[in-house]
Amino acid sequence: MPAFDHLRGYFLALIVVTHLYLMPNLVEVVTGRGALPASAAEGFCAISGIITGYVFLPRVHRMGVRPVAVKLLRRAGLVYLGAVALVLIRLMFAARNGEPVGIGTFVDALLLCQAGSVAPDFLAMYAVLVFLSPLVLWAARYRREWIPITITAGTWIAAQFLPELDDAWLMRLSWSFVFVVGIAIGCRWPELSALTHRVPRRTRRVVGIALVVVFLVTALAAEFLIFWNHHLLVAATDAPPSAVIEALRTIEGRFLAEWAWFGPLQEKASLGPARLVIGTLWFAALFLIFRAVGPTLDRALGGLLSTFGRNSLATYVTHRLVIELVIAPTVWVWIAQRDNLLLSTAAVVATEVVVLVCVRAWIAVRGAVRRRRASTGRESISTASPGTTATDTTAAGGDEELRPTPVVA
Repeated sequence: MPAFDHLRGYFLALIVVTHLYLMPNLVEVVTGRGALPASAAEGFCAISGIITGYVFLPRVHRMGVRPVAVKLLRRAGLVYLGAVALVLIRLMFAARNGEPVGIGTFVDALLLCQAGSVAPDFLAMYAVLVFLSPLVLWAARYRREWIPITITAGTWIAAQFLPELDDAWLMRLSWSFVFVVGIAIGCRWPELSALTHRVPRRTRRVVGIALVVVFLVTALAAEFLIFWNHHLLVAATDAPPSAVIEALRTIEGRFLAEWAWFGPLQEKASLGPARLVIGTLWFAALFLIFRAVGPTLDRALGGLLSTFGRNSLATYVTHRLVIELVIAPTVWVWIAQRDNLLLSTAAVVATEVVVLVCVRAWIAVRGAVRRRRASTGRESISTASPGTTATDTTAAGGDEELRPTPVVA
């Protein structure tokens, strides 16, 4: 479904902006610097789970669990290698800055643990989720997806009462719930869609509009309370007292007082209850928005959403490499020191374009390699003995016919 690809591409585009840490920029109105009560990272985790269930359960029914599990385990291996590679790159820079890096540090990196001062990358958690996804699909094949949902709900609850764990472990315990629920939704998407269409169109339209309005109002309100109100007060430091400034100060004081109790309920690592509820509402609204305008927005952005969404692993690794190997060692400090809104925005847009070009170059190279392999395979079939068929050749040497389209980040 195009809406899935467009929405996942949107989340990845926001993640690229957030990881640049160039503030202020005009895109912050959408990203919230990743500090809003819900962020693109959780959305990416949820939509990837939905796509996994939506695409792979039919293949499980058609081909069995084993070939699909092999594909997903290979993908998990690639995600793992990407996670380790990104941590090793950061360790290289840490060593250049004088931090001691020994064998134990490398072992920690390979085990996806804290390696010196370098925390595991988001891909470290995601590799574990993809590795376990065949078990969820196996349960869903027999309509027993409630079992992994119950187990991961238990790990999510445990994460709420284990604040002494580091963020990496808290995320593995809590975010697995979002991913597994996403797989279950994807597995039952045709049934859920049919059930939704039994609801009168007028009711569906009213509920959809209400969701979008709630999303826009709450997201913009959170953006204002967390960032822009404070920026306005800082900018008005030398301004004479006025009713407007006093009102802004009152709003900020009340917000900080309320945040004292609300903040723990929306913790990102443990996926607090408020964050789970708000994220669910925002995700549903965004899905409705992208189902309606996703193709138009994708065309306006030059295919960025579909390219990122269909090549999520390549996009994530590419953006990390571009930021850490190109931007961070060269122009990042110079841009950050200027504290210029337009300059930071231009750098954000340029980074998105560079990542898009790199990913498309990778797609072209991968396509050329696959065409060459396919051509070689056809030549082998044409020179095979008269009794050998294409199916025999595939069974003997490869699994191209059993290979699902890569969709898991």
